Amino acid sequence: MSSLDGRVGIVTGAAQGIGRALADGLAEAGATVALLDRQADAVQQAAGEIEGTSAHAADITDPAAVEAAVAEVVERHGRLDFLVNNAGVRAIEPLMEVTLESWRTTLDVNLTGTFNCIRAAVPHMRERGGGRIVNVASVAGMLMFKNRAPYNVSKAGLVALTKTVALELASEGITCNAVAPGVIETPLTQAYFSDPELAPKIQENTPLGRWGQPEDLVAPVVFLCGPGAAFVQGETLVVDGGWVAGKGY
Repeated sequence: MSSLDGRVGIVTGAAQGIGRALADGLAEAGATVALLDRQADAVQQAAGEIEGTSAHAADITDPAAVEAAVAEVVERHGRLDFLVNNAGVRAIEPLMEVTLESWRTTLDVNLTGTFNCIRAAVPHMRERGGGRIVNVASVAGMLMFKNRAPYNVSKAGLVALTKTVALELASEGITCNAVAPGVIETPLTQAYFSDPELAPKIQENTPLGRWGQPEDLVAPVVFLCGPGAAFVQGETLVVDGGWVAGKGY
């Protein structure tokens, strides 16, 4: 038996990149996975290519849309055992050039959107006597990167939200943990790897000598969604090839 046989879960931002890889890996581990993304056509295509998944279009900044999508998942699959909050956005701009619109958009998606998904999912987990929540944070919420103020703050907020949810919902059998990726090669970060100055810096800052792939996050997230993580609560697992550890001297 696979570790997630019989379990049903949701992955947000699942149309591409990390979310797509996580959905694929969770399904391979035996779970029935609902792919949720605001890109309706893209998420439908992704679900059609991953066996054991379904597609659900919703903007996570809209609480009503999220509640409807989660209810649709439960109605279709009969239960909800885990939620992986992966959807996120990022803008690159100096602090003093960040517009209020850019600030709000980033926090609305990365932090408030995650809050909306947790609020919608928890009642269904309560019905089953427990569940797993995994938030995709970032090392940017720990080290802080230049020219990414809204992103840094949103990801640091996710670490705090993870601990808060873990503290308040533990007595109900609901665990909440996070993974904090380093630089992962996705459509969102593709420009990094074609930059002749930045690409070598990324490699140099990663003790393992390479940047990450979306598949590097699959096993950690499968673990946190599964039975082996029953006593893991409020933790942020850094998956960065040693980037954070290597900042000493």
